[in-house]
Amino acid sequence: MILIIGATGTIGRILVKQLAAQGATFRALVRDAAKGNALGCDYVVGDLDDTQSVAAALIGVERVFLNSAPGPDLARQQTAVIDAAKAAGVSHIVKLSAPGADRQSQVLQARQHGEIEAYLAESGLTWSLLRPSFFMQNFFGHADSIRHMGQFFGAYRDGRIGFIDVEDIATVAAMLLTGDAHHGEAFHLTGSESLTHAEVALRFSQKLGREIRYVDLPVSQMVAQMLASGMPEDFARGLGVMMTGMAAGYAATTTDVFFKLTGQFPRTFNQFIEDNLVVFR
Repeated sequence: MILIIGATGTIGRILVKQLAAQGATFRALVRDAAKGNALGCDYVVGDLDDTQSVAAALIGVERVFLNSAPGPDLARQQTAVIDAAKAAGVSHIVKLSAPGADRQSQVLQARQHGEIEAYLAESGLTWSLLRPSFFMQNFFGHADSIRHMGQFFGAYRDGRIGFIDVEDIATVAAMLLTGDAHHGEAFHLTGSESLTHAEVALRFSQKLGREIRYVDLPVSQMVAQMLASGMPEDFARGLGVMMTGMAAGYAATTTDVFFKLTGQFPRTFNQFIEDNLVVFR
């Protein structure tokens, strides 16, 4: 039995479909029954802040996919899941982490994942880590401005990024959950192309048949906009640090990890746009 934590998220929904197609035995932990019904799979209702509900969800579970929404309580919630999994006799955790995960990172999310990774390594459980690059699906957040303004914004300058489609992340997660779990390994997942945001804009222009522009802004302006939208200061400033790093080429490297694990080439940015034309037109 597999438990999917984060089943209603961007990766989790795809993972549910892939595991169902494979005939795997699994259940999802969801906070809302309506969302569980929408997944169309076996599910239990619970909350990471409710230890009893997490313990109940883990009964009979052998492997866990651990992912949850970013927030100030991420490390506390996920380390509590690790404790509950150990108590329930779980054999392996596949954790979705982040590139640059490090307890000393200036980026809050990377620092949180670094803390969780260290806790998991010391837990006595077996584990594998997924550290994917920047999601192609993050561009869904730019869909309105692409549709209505023909442009999107960022502070990445001409930094290259090895964007990855979440379909590929889910494929690797499903493989680790159902087959060889690759105990104690961390996988840096990227696509096969390293693109600037200007090159991404060109891909959108070609596929949409009209000009789409990338507008680069100062990091300070992007952070101010995030703060104005209500984002917590630690997260906004951490994202500013991340953008600065990406602008300097921090995420430019691509790997062949996906191909080595699956024997398939990762999905391209053109494929991502083609599959989501209805979102951006």
